[in-house]
Amino acid sequence: MVSVMIPYSFTPPPTHYEFRIPLRVWIGIAFAILIALAVACSGAAPTPTVAPTPTLIPTSTPAPTPTQPPTPTFAPTPKPASAPTPAPASATHRTTGLIVNEPEAFDGYTLFTPLKSGVVYLIDSHGRVVYSWTMEPGPTLVKLLDDGNLLTNEKNRVFDADGNVVWEYSYPQHHDLLQLPNGSILMLSRALIPREEAIALGANPDILPCDVWMPRVVEVRPTGPADGEIVWEWSTLDHLIQDFDPDKPNYGAVAAHPERIDVNFNLSLAGCSVNDRRDWLHSNALDYNAELDQIMITIRNFSEIWIIDRSTSMEEAAGHTGGNAGKGGDLLYRWGNPRAYQRGTVADQRLFRPHNAHWIPEGLPGAGNVLVFNNGNEYPGFERGYSSVDEIALPANGYAYRLDEGSAYGPNEVVWTYAANPRESFYAPTLSSAQRLPNGATLITHGGSGRIFEATREGETVWEFAAPTGEKLYRAYRYAPDHPGLRRLDLTSRQAIYAAAVAGAPVARSAFELYVTDGDLTYVKESCSQEDAEQPFFLHIAPERAEDLQQERRERGFNAIPVDFFLHGGALFDGKCVMRVPLPDYPVAAVRTGQRKTQGGANLWSSSFRLNPESHRAAYRAALASEPVARSVFTLYLLGDNLAYAKERCGQEDTQDRFFLHIVPERADDLQPGRREYGFNGLDFDFFARGALFAGRCVAVVPLPDYPVASVRTGQHISGVRELWEAEFAVRGRFPLSRE
Repeated sequence: MVSVMIPYSFTPPPTHYEFRIPLRVWIGIAFAILIALAVACSGAAPTPTVAPTPTLIPTSTPAPTPTQPPTPTFAPTPKPASAPTPAPASATHRTTGLIVNEPEAFDGYTLFTPLKSGVVYLIDSHGRVVYSWTMEPGPTLVKLLDDGNLLTNEKNRVFDADGNVVWEYSYPQHHDLLQLPNGSILMLSRALIPREEAIALGANPDILPCDVWMPRVVEVRPTGPADGEIVWEWSTLDHLIQDFDPDKPNYGAVAAHPERIDVNFNLSLAGCSVNDRRDWLHSNALDYNAELDQIMITIRNFSEIWIIDRSTSMEEAAGHTGGNAGKGGDLLYRWGNPRAYQRGTVADQRLFRPHNAHWIPEGLPGAGNVLVFNNGNEYPGFERGYSSVDEIALPANGYAYRLDEGSAYGPNEVVWTYAANPRESFYAPTLSSAQRLPNGATLITHGGSGRIFEATREGETVWEFAAPTGEKLYRAYRYAPDHPGLRRLDLTSRQAIYAAAVAGAPVARSAFELYVTDGDLTYVKESCSQEDAEQPFFLHIAPERAEDLQQERRERGFNAIPVDFFLHGGALFDGKCVMRVPLPDYPVAAVRTGQRKTQGGANLWSSSFRLNPESHRAAYRAALASEPVARSVFTLYLLGDNLAYAKERCGQEDTQDRFFLHIVPERADDLQPGRREYGFNGLDFDFFARGALFAGRCVAVVPLPDYPVASVRTGQHISGVRELWEAEFAVRGRFPLSRE
């Protein structure tokens, strides 16, 4: 987040900083000239460049809600159908927000949270935020429950629709958890086993130099807002096999016991962390099948998926008999890498450090099959080098799974797979997930790039979205519009907030729209009064050539042109106003303009933009006179304890630049220690986290602090450049009205 540091009185920073041309820019220009001369001398014609239209924030109208297509029949075929189309944009592609939204995409709501961002987003099919939660510390995984609450993997917490913690349970959960039909929480966990104890269980000491993590699964029944009771548990420790030391427990032929876990498989390849702990198996996903009463675990470092029996008692889960399948807590099924139980070779491996294996739920195309994100990342010598999403049909036999004597668990082929063309163009070595949708398509999360896309059975991308933060995602989930949890959320609250905001009086006014026309800079404002025109304007011009700088301005890097609304022919008519200021006759590189408050001297708004790198007259003729180079800013309202940003004409582009919010308390004691030298507290925020787009409008609501506030300064930065606008206003005596 970009912040502007200002003293307590809100005196703006020196304006000359805005257009100072650094030495490295002059060096770059000189270097470009040398290259151009070299090209000219070689006889090669230079490639012409097309200067971009200098529109800062183009507006966009959201697409209409797509019509829900009929659900296709889904007939699994014995041979895999691969995706013939290239994968979505790679991790280096910088586009954010909605990228693709075809009519055949499934019209639902997508839930995700960038890793450790502390913000959870629920977006509609148009990429618009319809609900968000802010929580600290930030989770990596969130799931919407039927009652509208959120289950998160940070501190095993459940949040209500207002972001309040309604349940948490202190327990070492690891990666994943879910709510069972009986209301209990099933979670992945792990136990740290000292090296000596692992060796006593048959681990080879030559390949185990440190302590080791052993996965387990626990079921917790909530008994209070911060309490729970463990009612069922399964542990890896109870189901080991080893062929290293006949004098140690668990000794036997590994290939003869595929239901057990070889304590020495891959043990030498899993490195020790800085705190001397080895994540030997690394379980990363959990799923539950209520019909079978079975649990699926994704084991990344074995490149396998496992199925165990939850119908056992806690005692049976630690043994080898009992439960619906009669095998106690032993593995009922495993798939992906038969090398792990010595019934296959590298050529037989099908999974490569996978994530998010789960049963496709009842009622969806492919129900009962398993969907898994196959990352393709493996230890040196076993890398596949590309990712895929694979669907397999389980060799079910009642509560058990078919396994021929001496063979590996099937299947040998997948039912369906998504893979890009070329395959290497889609690669997510870590994180990531997949989800089957009611229309037969699959929602895929590319965790490393923060991208979510919907792929049809034929591999066509019909919906794609990139997290605006550009951060990584662990998973994303799409929920149908009739999901019971969505009915518990007020998805129209943002519209109601907007209606309440525009019904009041603004505390700051929107800025002028700016146009370049026939060598003039034109200021236009649709809703305008004499008060708007009486505020002093400023105009700073950065020439392309240093020699065009006025002598007294060479240190600052820009020429100042005095602007007076009335002296420059400004006119007010029918609630509108317009003013045209002649620009200089030398080539112009950039312009900064704005309006200061009559009292105090601070900027009411400001806008900075670059012009085409040609002589200014040629650049002005090339500019589209009908397109503004800066658009009006948000109108600000006080709604109780909140500051509301509202904009009538608004697209997603309006919300992509960074906002800042500076609060000046009435009492110096309310300043945060790190902000006392500046005189304000920073409450910078991301519009995407706080706002929503709907019907060509947008609104963001930011809670204000619970101490008396003297004044507020807010604005918006063009990402990586300068302020797009800023506004400040006094609220002393108006906020807070009362506090309990």
